[in-house]
Amino acid sequence: MKHSKHTGGRPPLGKARKQEYRITLRLDTEHKLRLQALVRAAGRPRTEVLRQLIAAGRVRERLRREHLDFMSQLKGMARNLNQLTRLAHAKGFTGIVSRHTVIVASIEGLLRYLRDDR
Repeated sequence: MKHSKHTGGRPPLGKARKQEYRITLRLDTEHKLRLQALVRAAGRPRTEVLRQLIAAGRVRERLRREHLDFMSQLKGMARNLNQLTRLAHAKGFTGIVSRHTVIVASIEGLLRYLRDDR
């Protein structure tokens, strides 16, 4: 009876994606505390925070509850904008312009806040 090699499961990662290098980092107390603060603020593991610092030069924190609230508001505004757009196509754009402008401005403001706050 011949035994075949198991071929199931995830395919192996390529050399570029495999995380095979390990580094050791020594920090003084001040830098260790700053790193811990970054990890707490980001809500991510220390290794992921260090990878983001190396790749992008900054760490983005996870979405907080207030961000999720803003995103739900944004979804509601997008729905309103979509309804106004449909109405404008059906009945003409002249009566919808003022409401359309207000919604677009508030969406842009929310997006700016979310981008700058993270």
